[in-house]
Amino acid sequence: MKRVKRALATTAGAVLLCAALTGCQTKNGGALTTTTDRSEAVALLQTINNQAQTCWMKSKDKVFRSYRVIPELDTRVGKPRILLVEAKAAQGLPQLVIEAEGKPARLTTYGPLTSDPLSARINTDIMRWTSGKTGCA
Repeated sequence: MKRVKRALATTAGAVLLCAALTGCQTKNGGALTTTTDRSEAVALLQTINNQAQTCWMKSKDKVFRSYRVIPELDTRVGKPRILLVEAKAAQGLPQLVIEAEGKPARLTTYGPLTSDPLSARINTDIMRWTSGKTGCA
């Protein structure tokens, strides 16, 4: 009986720890969905693209060295979006998609990088640029 209680307590502790860690991750990183009243989708993505090119691609910060930012802002086909792809496989699947639609713009991110620790940095940057601020972290 003691073994069963100990096992249940251990399992419950593990579940609580996982829940706590998940809460932290979604608070700072993970997929992002936000709405801004400051611009329409294409204008917002143009701002994000310009800032990402400066802060992620051209900076001395080596975190984004293995990626490339590819804007797809032509709204005749699908939603405007920005892709973050691996530099060595630029034609491959995007590692992050930043997509926006509507006026006011509703921005969403998805892709493998949303579950990477780098997503916290990405989200912080995107939220800063979405609010109208510029500059790098």
